[in-house]
Amino acid sequence: MKLLSPRKPIADPIKIITPDPVEAPVVPVAPVAPPAALVHVDAAYLLESQLVVVGWASPGLSLALAHEQFAPEARCVRVERPDVAAHVGLPSGAGLGFVLIVEAQAQRPTPTLQWRDKEQRLLGTRALQPQKCTELSAQELLALGIAATPLATVLAPHGALWQQLIDRVPAAQVACTAARGYLEVAAACRQSGDAVVVGWTVQAPGTAVWLEDDQGTIHSLAGAYRRFRQDVQDAVGHDFIHGCRDAGFCLRLDGLAPGRVLTLKALTTAGVHALGEVQCGTLPADPVAAARWLFGLSVPMAEMHRRVPLFDSAVLEPLLRRRQLAWQELPVKLRELGTAVADPIVSVIVPLYGRTDFVEHQLLEFCKDAWFAKHAELIYVIDDPRLVDGFLTEAETLHRLYRLPFKWVWGNANRGFSGANNLGAAQASGLHLLFLNSDAFPQKPGWLEALVEVLETRPEIGAVGPRLVFGDGSIQHSGMEFMRREELGIWINHHPRMGLDAALDPHRELTTMRAITGACMAMRRADFDRIGGWDTGYLIGDFEDSDLCLKLQTAGLDVAYLPTVQLTHLERQSFKLLGQDEFRTRVVIYNAVRHQTRWGAFIEQGEQRPQAA
Repeated sequence: MKLLSPRKPIADPIKIITPDPVEAPVVPVAPVAPPAALVHVDAAYLLESQLVVVGWASPGLSLALAHEQFAPEARCVRVERPDVAAHVGLPSGAGLGFVLIVEAQAQRPTPTLQWRDKEQRLLGTRALQPQKCTELSAQELLALGIAATPLATVLAPHGALWQQLIDRVPAAQVACTAARGYLEVAAACRQSGDAVVVGWTVQAPGTAVWLEDDQGTIHSLAGAYRRFRQDVQDAVGHDFIHGCRDAGFCLRLDGLAPGRVLTLKALTTAGVHALGEVQCGTLPADPVAAARWLFGLSVPMAEMHRRVPLFDSAVLEPLLRRRQLAWQELPVKLRELGTAVADPIVSVIVPLYGRTDFVEHQLLEFCKDAWFAKHAELIYVIDDPRLVDGFLTEAETLHRLYRLPFKWVWGNANRGFSGANNLGAAQASGLHLLFLNSDAFPQKPGWLEALVEVLETRPEIGAVGPRLVFGDGSIQHSGMEFMRREELGIWINHHPRMGLDAALDPHRELTTMRAITGACMAMRRADFDRIGGWDTGYLIGDFEDSDLCLKLQTAGLDVAYLPTVQLTHLERQSFKLLGQDEFRTRVVIYNAVRHQTRWGAFIEQGEQRPQAA
């Protein structure tokens, strides 16, 4: 598009400039217009579904667009054209320029410009050849002038053209009646650039609403977790009968830092309205601390499973990955006590968190087992920085007392159950691995040998676990299955005979199960490496063991329960998902959603083995 320069000769009174260098002839439909009836077209564009014509015309003429006999309603916006005024000798260019906007008619591809006098007599027509555009130049944007506002309201929000135009739409000078909203809280992680914002918005159909930061970056609300807000319904529901159903939103954003300001904006024909504003606080970089902040945001427990994949996972998974990458840079401290078994058959890996007093009870049982002493490598993994200093002395004392060789390793970070097991496995040299909780104790010698024998004689079995009982002898674990909690929208790991007398266990020999607990689980080192070890993407705990079992089954291996081996496990007496600390319950839901996102199809199919991805 080329704007006129002063003192340049005026074009023919009804000559129209189009993007096509070959101009179509004028179609006279009335007596020739007087010399004052000048019409000039600078350009015609097809912008998405909108036909836009830019040009100038003499005062007093009315303009319209038509497709043969069909004349769709067009918006005609008059704009300032001082360049035209200078050429024709007028004191002002106000109203000389025009921008026509109309919905394009695909079935009528050749639009026609019409102009009429004050008596609505048709003075002339011109066939247009619109140019399809996906981007506008700075000069073209300038020529649109104030027409940017009505054009932006009919283009698809957040598209490339809309993004170009919205910067040129002025701030509205009147109250917004087409949208209402409020930003309640926002927080950003300085280390990762992840941010979250929480608020609500309601709007009339067709009204664009978005977030914009103080650097002018626009953030769409598409993909946000939305929910019904009774408080919003009570406050503005009478004005937005159909717009309050999912007013509340939680949204993750990229590229923000604490201190940045976010504004909730809406677009109407009056311009851009600011509905609300909030300054970003600080979101912790530690995933657990961040989860405490996120899970504190109000949402009914029954709705949590719907929010997790849309919001919580989007925030926490990058933080979890960032933490895992940081582990690779941390030094690992390893201490060996006594002369280790040469070429051990099995490495026993025991994570320690919160307390170390159970170590002595385990050593007391291990040292009674001749097969264990001859063929097992024992590795304790400290997973709690509070335990490190005390265990330095305690480990030396316990080794002198029980004379059983063992290693302990500290990875300079709390890595969680899966991360600690993986760290222990990295230090292991056995052909097989036995993962054991620190509060699980053998009841008699030979337990480990029996589990290893299954691995060495049954190649189709990838993991095997024993019966676990509570201190009173009742069953804690005899295999796991998956149970649906409809009120929470999740599948959980269920111990079907928990709390029953061990004599009521129907299994008397090795039995294939859907899953077994990680509190005591034996598997081949080669299979462990093949499936990539324990998944460290779960938050704090839960579901890592069933995830490992399902990965083995994906690799074509079974998991089995061996009831002839029994250990005492001092885990809590029941698994109560509801009624616990609320944060802990939300952690379980978060992990359950992650687990069923990966394995939901298999879980719902019943006994069928999961297929490799």
